[in-house]
Amino acid sequence: MSSRRSRTAGTVAALALVAGGLTLLPGAAPPALADTLVPYQSCDALLTYYRSELVRTATPYGAGGVASGGFVMEDSARPKAASALAVAGSGPTGTNIQERGVDEPDSVKTVGGLLFAFSADALQIVRTGARPTLLSSLALKTPAYGAELLVQDDRVLVVLPGGGGMNIASGGVASSSLPTDLASTTRLMLVDVADPTAPKLLESLELDARYLSARLSEGAVRLVTASTPAPSTTSPAEPYGPPQEKTALEANRAAARSATLEQVLPTAVRRDGSGQVVSRGPAVECDSVRHTSAPQGVSTLLVTTLDLGKGLEPQDRTAVTTDGDLVYASADRLYVATSRWGTTGPLGGPVTSNAPITAPITDRVTTELHAFDTTSPTTTRYAGSGSVPGYVYGRWALSSYAGHLRVATTTSPPWDEGGPISSSSVTVLQERADGLVETGRLDGLGPGERIFAVRYFGDLATVVTFRQTDPLYVLDLSDPTAPRLQGELKVPGFSTYLHPVGDDRLLGIGQDADADGRVIGLQVSLFDLSDRSRPTQSDRLSLGEGYSPALYDSRAFGYDPERRLALLPMTSYDAGSAKSVNPDNEAIGIRVSEAGTLSLVGRLALDPQTQIDRVLHDDTQVYAVSRAGVTAAGADDLSRTGSVDFPGGPTR
Repeated sequence: MSSRRSRTAGTVAALALVAGGLTLLPGAAPPALADTLVPYQSCDALLTYYRSELVRTATPYGAGGVASGGFVMEDSARPKAASALAVAGSGPTGTNIQERGVDEPDSVKTVGGLLFAFSADALQIVRTGARPTLLSSLALKTPAYGAELLVQDDRVLVVLPGGGGMNIASGGVASSSLPTDLASTTRLMLVDVADPTAPKLLESLELDARYLSARLSEGAVRLVTASTPAPSTTSPAEPYGPPQEKTALEANRAAARSATLEQVLPTAVRRDGSGQVVSRGPAVECDSVRHTSAPQGVSTLLVTTLDLGKGLEPQDRTAVTTDGDLVYASADRLYVATSRWGTTGPLGGPVTSNAPITAPITDRVTTELHAFDTTSPTTTRYAGSGSVPGYVYGRWALSSYAGHLRVATTTSPPWDEGGPISSSSVTVLQERADGLVETGRLDGLGPGERIFAVRYFGDLATVVTFRQTDPLYVLDLSDPTAPRLQGELKVPGFSTYLHPVGDDRLLGIGQDADADGRVIGLQVSLFDLSDRSRPTQSDRLSLGEGYSPALYDSRAFGYDPERRLALLPMTSYDAGSAKSVNPDNEAIGIRVSEAGTLSLVGRLALDPQTQIDRVLHDDTQVYAVSRAGVTAAGADDLSRTGSVDFPGGPTR
């Protein structure tokens, strides 16, 4: 097992031991039913349900830390992708997007000769070119980590996630069942950039909900958030023991029984550009919230539809009583999918300072799916629900094509290294009157391994699993009732992101590994899928020891089809050398030749203290963007041509 895989598993397992004796109990949550959810008939009915669930889930340390449920935004039910491995370039605002025509939020955007970035609590606007120049810096005075941007015409939407939430919009494993006190707010800031030298804050919107992601398509922004009720909480007093725990539990149940509507549903506050409150109230009405007949906890997943041209007053709001993890979207469908591996609760009985930390562990994992119809730019309509066995590693595990949703899952939870033998599947579902119904499934991929990457191409799919070697599976999904394995290739290491570069070739960004599965450095692989039954690795390029955000965030990868140029940031280091203390931060350019070979075009080095977040390109230049500023380089060899610093940003 690699050290990175060990650290990742440890991180996930650590989430089970937070908040004073609460844990995630894998497999304890009820799976979603493949039926149509129904709206609450009244606010009283909604409040009665939420109160009962808060009482049911109460512990001596609080209430509401319940099963993770969730969503994934999904692509259209109509075929829009070519069945062949057509080349894919960056989207219209510079971001490497999952579905054509659906823009995704990112930390940096480029459009019309302008580059937008959020750094030092300000929106930074740069004129691109060989010698980039700073046009303006609009201080928003709202510190946040992980700010993301969307651009529509002359308006920029800045999304500022609040405190403890975990934003995994681009993939990875997360638990959204963290305790209530880690819940966060989501703040939206709408900026007019018609004059990029003098941007203006038009208005803001704040939701007391955790940000999952957003999408922009056909002029409509869909913002996806999740919230958990926050009734008053009592913890055991000293001296800690069963009597004190019983008293705290009774107090928390009493608070749950008296929870108010304002405590169980998210609220929204809209302000004008000067900060004056324009409106304050529920972020969603009671009759716009749907639920199943089976308990799904007390979290509320909310989809808010916005038209940036009309400001931040929601055009439509719809919600489901569940939680959310991943977001995957298309122009006319939205699926929210959540991998469930349990509820939060006491660790196997009364928790005292002397009690051992134990919890039942099972191998039961399911992924819930809820579908929404987004064909209208002003409304979002619930369309159906379903579930599949296993967990999804990230949003690339989902795809919609020709009226079917395909979901790639792994059976064992990612932290369960010693559990039953893991394997992976691809399940095909169809949207019907009674929900998302399974039409076919292919099981048994990668026994003893887990999925690290997936890419769909119409009725073709490629799946990468890994433990010691990297099996690249080629799947034929042309018959939704009988998906089948078409080809397989085993090579050392593994890919965590796959990108089509044309000519039936697939570029893999990942890690090289030795015979024991130990990671030994970054590598880029080129796979030839011209013979689907016998895929080959036509070339690979080692980049040395280091890390790239492109490994686990596809938005950090870029591809210029005209130059056949792949771009990614990288932090390079050599264990035991000076580089391990002062690593090199570089923008890497890799050429993909028509003959099927890989070559290094250039390495644009920045200051050792300046980590590069994104590498973007236009017709002539490449731009390495960090929190400190923007460095431009020639697209042909990545030689530096100019740079600009962000005011208030980190020093280089």
